[in-house]
Amino acid sequence: MAKVIVDAQAARAIGKGAMIVFKKGVVRTEGEIRPGDIAEVYTRGGKFLGRGFINPNSNIMVRLITQDEHTEVNKELFRERIRRANEYRKKVLGYDKAYRMVYGEADYLPGLIVDRFNEIASLQISSIGMERFKFDVAEAIMEAEPEIETVFEKNTGRSRRREGLPEIERVLLGREKYRTVIEEGKAKFIVDMRGQKTGFFLDQRENRIALEKYVKPGMRVLDVFTYTGGFAIHAAVAGADEVVAVDKSPWAINMVKENAKLNGVEDRMKYVVGSAFQVMEDMIKRGEKFDVVILDPPAFVQHEKDLKRGLRAYFNVNYAGLQLVREGGILVTASCSQHVDMQAFKDMVIAAAAKAGKFLKLLEPYRTQAPDHPILMASKDTEYLKALFLYVEDIK
Repeated sequence: MAKVIVDAQAARAIGKGAMIVFKKGVVRTEGEIRPGDIAEVYTRGGKFLGRGFINPNSNIMVRLITQDEHTEVNKELFRERIRRANEYRKKVLGYDKAYRMVYGEADYLPGLIVDRFNEIASLQISSIGMERFKFDVAEAIMEAEPEIETVFEKNTGRSRRREGLPEIERVLLGREKYRTVIEEGKAKFIVDMRGQKTGFFLDQRENRIALEKYVKPGMRVLDVFTYTGGFAIHAAVAGADEVVAVDKSPWAINMVKENAKLNGVEDRMKYVVGSAFQVMEDMIKRGEKFDVVILDPPAFVQHEKDLKRGLRAYFNVNYAGLQLVREGGILVTASCSQHVDMQAFKDMVIAAAAKAGKFLKLLEPYRTQAPDHPILMASKDTEYLKALFLYVEDIK
């Protein structure tokens, strides 16, 4: 078995519970190294730190599965980890039919994401090592939750390409089923496995439900980067007179229309297919105003080196959004970029507000991802979503 010797900084991080070893923390390797093999990690002094999947072609050199020298990485380990992760969601958090069942290293399964949507589980693998066990993982998912009839392999995106893995979308195990309807607060949503990511963004669930208490009859609401209409449908269900949903994807807008019909709010909805920046710029030129503006863009910062450019993109989006909020209105703004921490996000929003001539008051405590996307306290990598609910006033 290959050995990876790490520096003191990497060793300290692992000692605190981190489960990812970056290439920059590796001092040297010993033995034959093949992508996807199991390797052991040691300090310079020879102390055992953990065992996991290695990929010398990735910036993430090792994804640790265990820090116990006596624990083997095998099918039985995955079965037990998945069972415990599912039990945590159901018994501790109280989730039932739609939730993130496994969240990577936060559930001690780096490189594995599983979302449950009723009888369908959507599986994402971003590790070449985990790929070797995917059929075992699929079986373990169905064993942990007997109501699941379909495991859909949603293996697409940058993380797969970085690991040298092919992109695959198919039913991996069980019945050929692609669609279901989930309930979220007062709203219902169609989940289609053939959409983006795992089929639906569960991480904003509590934030979407929280929006309902701020939306009143007579209000006009703008939801930019709406995807399948998460925030937009909640606003309409809560009683808004008009909700404008914006997304560059015609497929996504068609899904918003289906979700509007499902919830009986078609008469309150308007749809715009186009670039968010251009659409908002056109609205500003027309002098449009909204009681609530929601900004939930994709991750503008994929890598740490992109931080400055990504923060500029967030600034531009928020500056435009603030110009569209009426005096005494509400801005809901979010970032799912892991490399943008809450302080940097707040500073960016404050700067955008100053340029727009606005004062902001925090309506809610700083919000983050739903608890079924648990934040492992020792791992910054598991904390990524930031959301601010802000009351907007003109500078007098």
